[in-house]
Amino acid sequence: MFTSVNESFVSSCQSSLASILSIFSSTASSHKGSVTSLPDLTADELAFQECIEVIDANVKEVITNKADAREKKWWIDGNYKTIDENRLPLILIEGVSYEKFEKKCEITNASRYWKFQDGMVVIIELPNRDHEMAHYEFTRQFIHQDSQDTVDIAGASTCHATPGHITRSSSKQPDCSFTPRIMPKPAPNPCDLQGNPWPTIIVEVANSESFFRIMHKTTQFWLALNHVEDVFILKLWKWTLGRDQNGTPLRRFTVQNGVQNVYGNYQPVHIIEFGTIDRRNQPYNGCTAPGMCIMNIFPGCIFRGCPQVPPYPINNVVIDFFPIQQAIFRAMIILQKKYRHKDLG
Repeated sequence: MFTSVNESFVSSCQSSLASILSIFSSTASSHKGSVTSLPDLTADELAFQECIEVIDANVKEVITNKADAREKKWWIDGNYKTIDENRLPLILIEGVSYEKFEKKCEITNASRYWKFQDGMVVIIELPNRDHEMAHYEFTRQFIHQDSQDTVDIAGASTCHATPGHITRSSSKQPDCSFTPRIMPKPAPNPCDLQGNPWPTIIVEVANSESFFRIMHKTTQFWLALNHVEDVFILKLWKWTLGRDQNGTPLRRFTVQNGVQNVYGNYQPVHIIEFGTIDRRNQPYNGCTAPGMCIMNIFPGCIFRGCPQVPPYPINNVVIDFFPIQQAIFRAMIILQKKYRHKDLG
């Protein structure tokens, strides 16, 4: 999966994460899923602990809210702007066939934001500006470092776990995907009926989507055997419109990187906080300038499954999350002005 250097890096990360788990196990409450006060842990270690809690809990999400007549307009005419994200996940419509769901998704371009579940169409996310800016900035950085134009940016292309027998749970769209151009086609394990290979790298942004749901989708679908090689999850935690004394928005952002695990015992490889508050809602200063919060995408992951590599066409792709943070904050300023205008009106 990785070169020797990369294997050393991943081994080091996993060793440090194992030590965090050991601390957590020895001090945690006997109640599964409870939050433990560990003042000595860093913000990133707390975020890792949180991720493990979600994975271990494996709680089934109960969806109780149902769309009213105004909210159903997204199903009828594609207008989602009457929906309050605080009501998500929201049952948009019931008694729908999977075929009708797919057709409607094509018309409204909503596959990334809707989920089909036992005849119900459930809204899990809204296409907000901060959500779009997050994966746009990630993609911009990736493209800038691919000077030889070796990777296709496939965007939100639909991937099917079983292309010849598509079911309600076997297809999903990422927020963004990256596929090497030298990948064989038709692929030995295609993601669609056209024989296209699975992307090796995908990015998922969860804004209003719950952490549990995005983790379940990642572990059970994207990182399943013969699917995606490397997944980046950007969780944008809820913003309360608060700011510090310098006017900086107080909002938590977390990025998690995970790789395909053939043994099925998924654990994240790398988790970092890149917002301005941490899990405890305490001020966080670990991402206040370029270069402070970065992740490397190794060429061994990008070009996994490609013939005649190494050598690789490009080196490590370095993603800096400070520009992503700033892009989201710019989007939030626009949102805040909208709320102020609404209050004044």
